[in-house]
Amino acid sequence: MTDFPSAGSGKLVAGLSVITDAYDRKARLYPALLLFMPVVLVIACGLGKDTSRAEALVGAFLSCGGLLLLTQIARDAGKKKESRLFETWGGMPSVIIFRHADASIDPITKARYHNKMSSLIKEAKAPSAEEETADPIAADRIYGSWSTFIRINTRDTKKYPLLFQENISYGYRRNTWGLRPLGITVTCACVVGALAWIYAEHRSTGRISFELITASVVSLILLLLWLFYFTSEWVHIPAKAYAERLVESIDSLGPKFATRK
Repeated sequence: MTDFPSAGSGKLVAGLSVITDAYDRKARLYPALLLFMPVVLVIACGLGKDTSRAEALVGAFLSCGGLLLLTQIARDAGKKKESRLFETWGGMPSVIIFRHADASIDPITKARYHNKMSSLIKEAKAPSAEEETADPIAADRIYGSWSTFIRINTRDTKKYPLLFQENISYGYRRNTWGLRPLGITVTCACVVGALAWIYAEHRSTGRISFELITASVVSLILLLLWLFYFTSEWVHIPAKAYAERLVESIDSLGPKFATRK
């Protein structure tokens, strides 16, 4: 069995423990690591067992706050393009779900949620279906205030674990999608680089590197994922699920959360 090199793997595992926040680690760091995975794979497989320089570079990167930088890169990539997602979907899912015109939840449950939110936020009374049709922008302002109110009052991850998990899923997919153009570029370069490395090594030694072939195949699979799987619809699935979990938490909000007019 061939032993695949793992440049800096021990340092990377140690570095991951530095990012202790579950959201930062799963929703921000992992998309960035997915972006750079083919680069590390091609270099490690190409170098074989001579990975001392690669390990030194990984160690230096981690010791200089590299992982924190990666979380910020992924977060910014997703946040900058989030408004484009909402435009594609027709609005924020946590706003859309309150609309009379949306059929994500049944009308009886929706009416109950509207009544409850109207009692909790005195300044944002629920619009009727007719009022929503006549002025959808004004209605969305009310629904947006409800959504913000619920998010602020459901930040306890132990009390609302399902909501937190859906938020992580959405954050991971949004940030991965935000990195999509860069992911396509980087992975294309890795596929071409791996094939060029295989050709050059074969020309000079007559040997074909099984490790580099594997790296090129994995990179090609990742490229297909970036191209055809990491789409806005892929992000939409957890976004809708998060909105559903968010409105379900309304029943847990008692009178103590209400605003005073």
